[in-house]
Amino acid sequence: MAHAEGSQRRLLALYAGGTIGMRSEGGVLVPGKGLEAALRSLPTFHDAQQAQALGLPEDTLLLPPTNTDKWITYTVLEWQKLFDSSDMTISEWVQIAQTIEKHYEEYDGFVVIHGTDTMAFATSMLSFMLENLQKSVILTGAQVPIHTLWNDGRENLLGALLLAGQYVIPEVCLFFQNKLFRGNRVTKVDTRRFEGFCSPNLPILAELGSEVMISWELVRKVRGKAPLVVHSNMERNVALLRLYPGIPTSLVRAFLQPPVKGVVMETFGSGNGPTRADLLEELRMAAERGLLLLNCSQCMRGVVSSDYAGGMALAGAGMVSGMDMTAEAALAKLSFVLGRPGLSLDARKELLARNLRGEMTLPLLRPLLLASSGGLSVAQLLISLTQETEAVRDAFMPSLACAAAQSGDLDALRMLAKMGGGLSLQDFSGQTPLHVAARAGHSAVVSELLQGGVAVSTQDREGRSPLLLAVRGRHKAVVGLLRTAGAQLSSQELEDVGTELCRLASRGDQEGLRLWWQAGADLGQPGYDGRSPLLIAEAAGKTEVAAFLRSLQKGAGAQATQIDP
Repeated sequence: MAHAEGSQRRLLALYAGGTIGMRSEGGVLVPGKGLEAALRSLPTFHDAQQAQALGLPEDTLLLPPTNTDKWITYTVLEWQKLFDSSDMTISEWVQIAQTIEKHYEEYDGFVVIHGTDTMAFATSMLSFMLENLQKSVILTGAQVPIHTLWNDGRENLLGALLLAGQYVIPEVCLFFQNKLFRGNRVTKVDTRRFEGFCSPNLPILAELGSEVMISWELVRKVRGKAPLVVHSNMERNVALLRLYPGIPTSLVRAFLQPPVKGVVMETFGSGNGPTRADLLEELRMAAERGLLLLNCSQCMRGVVSSDYAGGMALAGAGMVSGMDMTAEAALAKLSFVLGRPGLSLDARKELLARNLRGEMTLPLLRPLLLASSGGLSVAQLLISLTQETEAVRDAFMPSLACAAAQSGDLDALRMLAKMGGGLSLQDFSGQTPLHVAARAGHSAVVSELLQGGVAVSTQDREGRSPLLLAVRGRHKAVVGLLRTAGAQLSSQELEDVGTELCRLASRGDQEGLRLWWQAGADLGQPGYDGRSPLLIAEAAGKTEVAAFLRSLQKGAGAQATQIDP
């Protein structure tokens, strides 16, 4: 079954090293070569029969079919010298950026296979090096080598390839344990558990489960058709200094001397530090001779402010607020700003204070992000917006309504309805509050929106209706409400459902099949190989599911198998 050339998505997988491909030598793990050969031997990573039928080049690997009409092919480019990530430096990250630049027009997306120990530094650096990015660049790796029986490498690499191959997320991202993060928002938080990274001050961009859930409202937007610009001139003489109680002024003085040109100061709490006169004088003198000082909190979450005397004193000493940046992102931003030629000290400080690659949350947007992740009620946010910010409020109305729907905040939704907008409008991703509530399973919110007369079958940018999201989220009460309101799956949504039904049948997932049936899907639809879910269930020995499918096929027992809404 050969597809047209236009349905092929070509990826470049750049293998720089790291745990994922390591092998044991002399009792220790060292970077191992031959990752492509290992992937070629795994059916999950290469459909050899289909690749031959399509006449693909020998160096090209082909992922098995997905639920879309896209064939995902990829080429593995393995570095001659593979690195443990602890040995990675700015020079190696520049080499990665230049490799992406060299092959930018040849491929639709890029996956970088990298060690985890310094991956947060790598994603932050690359986010600043790659300007005007219009394709997905996703870094991934593993806590356990892919050659080990029980490992996370296969799942991480496959997820990164699927996301880069099926979607255009024009950012430098990190994919780990089924979650896609903005690259300059992550930090490593665990050395052994598979869930090794977190994004403390920004929700995840996407999550892989029974379906791919992408928060398009958080994904950075492509601005026009500007060409890719790679910034290779990154300043190496930048440093991190973590303050601690009683830190000697002499130590700080020694640390701030040339050749250091910029320092990220990791301070206490919300950006506070000692108020000793001699220490503040050292900071003031360093700032006056042109040293850039960027203030970041040692806390995982929260923002730097000058609410306390300690924070005000540091600001007065010439330090620039790093807002809610991670230390990794702050160091990368310093390196980038100092590498820009011909800028005055004030211009560099102004650049540091700007949100360049989504690395920091501006004060105006922070309440909205907190609301979307449950940290602040949307009703409180709406009340706090004064008449002076009415235009801003109106611009954010669709996103505010979606945030309210996500958190199940009926009071906020009712307030928005009284204000005259938001409940039927689509956000950046094309989703309405009904989409969001259906995906989250908030049946009370869904009921309220339907009673308010919102459109029941609006499709988002991915062509998904609220009904489809409710089915994939396994929210049977929401499915019942939507069906009662007249919702139907579109022909586009049903186009590839046969493969999904066969997958559920092979797992004996009767609940999942029942939800698709409740939503109006024909459970007799064949999968990509022409076999029906019934044949798949019988072959897999799933007798209960096979009996259920046979009863539907014969038209018997319909009342007994009906799902209550």
